[in-house]
Amino acid sequence: MLPAKILYERPAMKNEPLSSKPLFDMHVTLQQPHVIGDNHNGRRLIFDVKSGYFEGDRLNGQMRPSGGDWLVRHPNNSFTLDVRACLETEDNALIYMSYKGRWVMSPEIADKVLNPETCATVDKNSYYLRNLIMFETSSKKHEWLNDIVAISQGEITPVGISYYVAEVC
Repeated sequence: MLPAKILYERPAMKNEPLSSKPLFDMHVTLQQPHVIGDNHNGRRLIFDVKSGYFEGDRLNGQMRPSGGDWLVRHPNNSFTLDVRACLETEDNALIYMSYKGRWVMSPEIADKVLNPETCATVDKNSYYLRNLIMFETSSKKHEWLNDIVAISQGEITPVGISYYVAEVC
């Protein structure tokens, strides 16, 4: 039996959109995937980070060649991203970045998006590639990253993937 409804006065909620501010653009070169294969979740692929860089008004640096994307392609051709990477800032601070995301595209554009020779011809707004990002660092200068949540929009490139990353305010 459900408990009786408790009446309380709650403050009026304003349904305002979240605001964000640019954090950095990130460009990642990936190695050829390890194809784990089909399982109960879909087709598992693991993409290792080969190299990359990020640049913005508050944060710049290189990606360490570690980490990667533990990607699952679901039977409906949508994808779930599970990414872990190590960033190194220009001042040599190390930052652990992890994110989860969704990638959805229509069957009409899937072949073009997934082909390195044609992916650049597809508008990034014609597919949905979004992530929720968290950071960890021991750097005093960059410790503010430990307390934020970021989001990103991704775009497939001939050598990997690029992201526009924004801090949620």
